[in-house]
Amino acid sequence: MSRIITDLKYSFIEIFNDKINIILQFIFPTILFLLLGNVLGGLGSQLQNNAASGMNYFDFLLPGILAFFIMTATQMAAGTIVHYRKSGVFRKLSTTPISNMEWIAARIIMWTILILLTLAVAMFAAWLIIGVHINVNLISLLLMIAGTALFAGLGILIANFIKNEEALLTVTLTIMGITSLVSGTFIPVETMSWPLQYLAKISPLTYLSEGLRSSMITGNTGDAITDLAIVAVLGIILFGVGAATFSWKED
Repeated sequence: MSRIITDLKYSFIEIFNDKINIILQFIFPTILFLLLGNVLGGLGSQLQNNAASGMNYFDFLLPGILAFFIMTATQMAAGTIVHYRKSGVFRKLSTTPISNMEWIAARIIMWTILILLTLAVAMFAAWLIIGVHINVNLISLLLMIAGTALFAGLGILIANFIKNEEALLTVTLTIMGITSLVSGTFIPVETMSWPLQYLAKISPLTYLSEGLRSSMITGNTGDAITDLAIVAVLGIILFGVGAATFSWKED
């Protein structure tokens, strides 16, 4: 446990000493929140299927934006692993007392904290500046944590097979782009053609987006808990497979 805490300590020091990292981690999501809030929040248009509840497009979009930024844990995890492999960090770590499982445990904790901090800063700015009403509760918080573990596990799994940084960036951005488009993140699933609706059903981002929407916007606790269970199970599977196949001994 002490080795995990030590790794966490130096990892956070490394991140917060880099101004570029701070900008990318906190400033960019906040600016995006504010831009979307100003553009979409003032439209006043009602979604066809939610007119009775008074849900406008930004109400629909907000949980999707949160889910999208949670999905960036894929790039965060995959990019870190490939960079460390290429730069020889893993060769050095393999000579220290920390095991690869302890390193992964420390990283998943760090990635989860970073994602939650990023979302907190962005949501606070959106509430303070443009008056976006955000309802964060226990279920939505658990969804964010489970979603981070899920997509971090996916990133670890991808990095286990792709060793090149350029190829990794292409693969992760492609996966994130396609997934966000077909998962009801920005466009309601029911408005899509049936092939895309089928893809939405097998996309983990769909259940994360819908779970956040149910817990934060519509108040449908039953659906939110169901989506949380699905995200948690998928997270355990993806993170478990990614962690089980990860090794730095070959580097």
